[in-house]
Amino acid sequence: MKYLFLLATVAIVYFVLARNTAVNSVKEAVIQSDPAPLTTGPREPAAPAATNSLKAPLDRTHAVLEQVKQRNGAGEF
Repeated sequence: MKYLFLLATVAIVYFVLARNTAVNSVKEAVIQSDPAPLTTGPREPAAPAATNSLKAPLDRTHAVLEQVKQRNGAGEF
């Protein structure tokens, strides 16, 4: 019985302290300070659909490498 009481006490203390954190006020400040979602320009076309689940990681790797090559036009990487 005393273990149940101890567990209930710890849970109550946790919930009281969790509700008193400053996370909600910080979250509201961040939401209010964002005027609009950030955009970096036009979106690149999506990578072609993978033929199976084993090939999907390789297709994604090749797509990312192509993006890096496009961004690294003059070879200054």
